[in-house]
Amino acid sequence: MIGNLGDVRPEHTRWVPWNRPANGPAQAGRIRVYCLPHAGGAANAYLPWARSSDQPDLDWVPVEIPGRGSRLREEPLSSMDELAGALVDALFRQPSPDPFVLLGHSMGAYVAHAVVRRLEAEGLTLPLCLVVSGARAPGSPTERSLHTLPDVELIEALVELGGTSEEVLRHEELMHLMLPVIRADLTLLARHHETSRTGPAPSAALPCPMLALGGTEDKLAAPQWISGWQAATTGRFRQRIFEGDHFFLHESHREVTEEIAAYVRTLVNG
Repeated sequence: MIGNLGDVRPEHTRWVPWNRPANGPAQAGRIRVYCLPHAGGAANAYLPWARSSDQPDLDWVPVEIPGRGSRLREEPLSSMDELAGALVDALFRQPSPDPFVLLGHSMGAYVAHAVVRRLEAEGLTLPLCLVVSGARAPGSPTERSLHTLPDVELIEALVELGGTSEEVLRHEELMHLMLPVIRADLTLLARHHETSRTGPAPSAALPCPMLALGGTEDKLAAPQWISGWQAATTGRFRQRIFEGDHFFLHESHREVTEEIAAYVRTLVNG
């Protein structure tokens, strides 16, 4: 994991382009929260968090995965194992005494969960906690498949989910760039869910504490699916449901960051 300025290498900065420590040492006592975006999302979705001073104990570190944002020219990774392995290699393989948190929204929740599994399997440092948001727990019935929809129907589905204005989704040039990335992520997710259903039985629950977040009007991960994450951990568990649709995380980011900060404090203070 990134520790200080001397640890920052080019491969790190590609994954965390908005990371404050890239411009200097991390402030003492601050806990880094690595933030993984939704399908098709880029690191800049969390840029308001990274620039906020609302939670002085936390450093929000937006993560840029290949194929979007500042890495748009790169090919998206095609499997969850490949993506989780690349994240571990880039950010978490180097030992660090500093605690950190992993946060993922929607697809990012499954990526974060896969990263923690990889860290545990390789005997590497686990995060202080895992925050999963807007995602059904492992073992839940999967949401409807979107990756095979024709472009027009896929755009309609994205409009229904919220989070992106219809004006943007109807912008032909923008969608020409965005749809292949969104479809690639949705395909990755579909393969991950299919492997989970048909592959070997899931391994034991993780020892990492977990905070599960959901939205009252989320059409992909309704509140009744959020509590199932408790079975994915043997550590401390908490869930919180916020007003909003699938993108409640960004619509109510101040309330969400307050909840995350409060949960982290309970873990730090025992």
